[in-house]
Amino acid sequence: MTSRQRVDAAINHREPDRVPLDMWGSDTRLVDEFYFQVLGHLGWEEMGQLERPGKTAQYVDYRLSDLLGCDFRHITAKGPAGFTRWRDDEGNSYDEWGIGYKKMGEHSFISKHQFPEPDVAAIGRHRWPDMNDPSRFEGMAERVRDWFENTDYAITTTTPVSGLIMDVYQYLRGTENFFMDMCSEQKFAHALIEQIADLMETLYVKMVTPLAPQLTWIEFATDYGTQNAPFMSPRMYRGFLKGPESRIFAAVKKAAPDAKIFMHSCGSVKRLIPDLIEAGVEILSALQPLAFEMDSAALKREFGGELVFHGGIDMQQALVGRREQTIEETRRRIADYAPGGGYIVGPANHFTSDVPVEKFFALYETAVELGKYPIAVNAK
Repeated sequence: MTSRQRVDAAINHREPDRVPLDMWGSDTRLVDEFYFQVLGHLGWEEMGQLERPGKTAQYVDYRLSDLLGCDFRHITAKGPAGFTRWRDDEGNSYDEWGIGYKKMGEHSFISKHQFPEPDVAAIGRHRWPDMNDPSRFEGMAERVRDWFENTDYAITTTTPVSGLIMDVYQYLRGTENFFMDMCSEQKFAHALIEQIADLMETLYVKMVTPLAPQLTWIEFATDYGTQNAPFMSPRMYRGFLKGPESRIFAAVKKAAPDAKIFMHSCGSVKRLIPDLIEAGVEILSALQPLAFEMDSAALKREFGGELVFHGGIDMQQALVGRREQTIEETRRRIADYAPGGGYIVGPANHFTSDVPVEKFFALYETAVELGKYPIAVNAK
């Protein structure tokens, strides 16, 4: 099978020749410090493509993913050509949404919010990004066409914005205020949610429409879960986010009817899965296995007929432990998720510098070795 055929079989709940492997997607990147370690391990002096300047995982290097047998090419929209991040005297770097960031170690954190008060009128006054700016999408159609015609990789779009409605709301307003607004400032909460949803819908539809015939899936990401539970109850999700997210997914699906809707979420999200499926999610990613209620065998048993699973290899313990733990972890997730198709191997989040390089290679090598169909691995 070609990579494209392999992925197509898996996402349509058929068994391919082996489980597909992913890298460089919205939640399968290598943080810069770790990427540099991998380059050193391989003795490679030439860097990959700088595709995400200013982010914690800036590079994409298809030499590496090809070496390990991965099956994908990923693309996304850029920031507008006329915008340059600016810094204030306190060292905050501001993006096109007006959100201020500072970098600490490997990661950036939000340092300035644009809506300190729940003022509905301020939403109308705010200078919002222009999602129709054609410079965001320059070169995308040509690159995708080249991949589609001259390679056999599956092609996806990754997230053009870090997160979805809930995340951007928190960037603009603050995490505590997000939850308080849904309880005590509901008029403002609905207004800001709808504003963000409108922008997201425009951005995604503009991005995927010219690429639609070549796309395998379209990636979204929002972290609904903590280690122990979802951030909100299913009732609150239905009351505030489910409708706007459903609208975005439906518009994107109309623009690219053959592409699957892919959603990344960290944490414990099992209680939200029925609503996510109703909203239009077809592929669920991250699948953080040590989070509460995220047992891989149980998820496959309960939702495997409706969802495709992506990722799920534990990053909290197995990939920072012994090599044998990494092999056993990969073996177990393949054993649980892969039978009958419907599974793509990848980490439960980005590779960071605390992951020993040999465990990174062990994950992918084990998946190639043990992921051949019919699945005969035994994780017990």
